[in-house]
Amino acid sequence: MAMDLWPGTITGKKATSLYGNTAAKNEINLRQEFQDLIDGNGCNPQRGHWVLLRRMQTRQRCSCWNTVGEGNDKYTYDKRKYDEPNKDCDVCGGEGWLYNEELHKVRRRISTPPPGQAGIEQQADFAIMNVPYIIYYFKYYVNPTELDRIVEIDSDADGNPVKPYVKRDLYNITLAESLRDLNGRLEYWRCAVKKEELRYGRTL
Repeated sequence: MAMDLWPGTITGKKATSLYGNTAAKNEINLRQEFQDLIDGNGCNPQRGHWVLLRRMQTRQRCSCWNTVGEGNDKYTYDKRKYDEPNKDCDVCGGEGWLYNEELHKVRRRISTPPPGQAGIEQQADFAIMNVPYIIYYFKYYVNPTELDRIVEIDSDADGNPVKPYVKRDLYNITLAESLRDLNGRLEYWRCAVKKEELRYGRTL
């Protein structure tokens, strides 16, 4: 019996594959592979570490945004001129937005591309200085954005976060990219970040 591989040309029926669904079944499950890399499994150790994702609630500004002075402080504040938060605010920590912090296990990689490629070079007094290109990988369900921050925290000898959390470094997300594979399924997230320098006594 003949097999029609070109639908409509002879019988009008749907084309038939010579190999069935074996190709799809043999595809690598990137989502599962990534999860095994981060969390480990029976054969491989955990290769991820814990961070805090500071997720900005962009529907609501902090009350410190464009603070207007009163009484003796009337001329101390900017009186809504500069659109900026109070860097010493105890509520938002100088972010300007209210935020939630979520604990996530990630994979971090440092890569320094050729100058100009990452777009995060800095002008120093003597030359243009190339800034290390840092990438964080998140699981598929996290959905980070460029408005969020990543906070590095201390871990104990077993890799578990020290509680209460000891915050070390703060990173701004410059690019949050979803990585998709078979049938467009989201497999994991990749975030390029830039370290934020904490100045003037600001804390995490």
